[in-house]
Amino acid sequence: MGLRELEKKMKIKEAMQRKNAEYKLKEIENQAKIQKMTKARLKEIARKHGVLIALDESLKEEVEALKKDYNIKESNIIREILTEDDVLPGDVHNIIHEQLGMLAYQRVMLQKGETGGLLLLTDVFELVNTGILNGRITIDDVKKAVTILKKKKVIPQITMLDEDVMLISFFPVQYTQDQSEILNFAKNNKGTCSLAEVRAKLGWSEIRALRALENLENTGIAKTDESFRTGKRWFFPSLK
Repeated sequence: MGLRELEKKMKIKEAMQRKNAEYKLKEIENQAKIQKMTKARLKEIARKHGVLIALDESLKEEVEALKKDYNIKESNIIREILTEDDVLPGDVHNIIHEQLGMLAYQRVMLQKGETGGLLLLTDVFELVNTGILNGRITIDDVKKAVTILKKKKVIPQITMLDEDVMLISFFPVQYTQDQSEILNFAKNNKGTCSLAEVRAKLGWSEIRALRALENLENTGIAKTDESFRTGKRWFFPSLK
């Protein structure tokens, strides 16, 4: 093995280690958030995101009441934290794709405020390619896993933006054709767009373009930033 090839492998290994460390830190932060769960916070998450975190036995009654009040599906209730070991148990040598899908689903739920619950297949792969699964699962495994979620009606929608680009909606959001066209445009525009760019590219009126952009913003799929130089721009974290 040449020196250059060895250096390349070492860099790849270091990058993977950093990525795993970053995810573990995020996981610890999420665990801390869960442990600090209060009745008010529980209700806020249920109202905004349709998700219940039911790990605290002392909040059992509140969980059941909120489940009924907000018509929350059982699949949207986290009653136990899944790990990579649930996907690849010690006595099993094959990936359990249904568990892989649920692991991805749970991790997306815990980060819904950052992604809006809309992710590319490659993003989902990065979420679960951790721990003992790192290097042992493929993008096809994740594709199979999210397909199972869709078949079981755990997630509402899988959309193909191009022939080889899969976009997964983990939460029920009603997209119009306008919203889909903006997502497709933003995907090819480094995950960002302005009102003027949308109007110029799609030939829409200001009202039509703004309505679709604001809807994506209100559902948490798009974030906004405004500066004197560039004006208001919409960013799509999952499309970068």
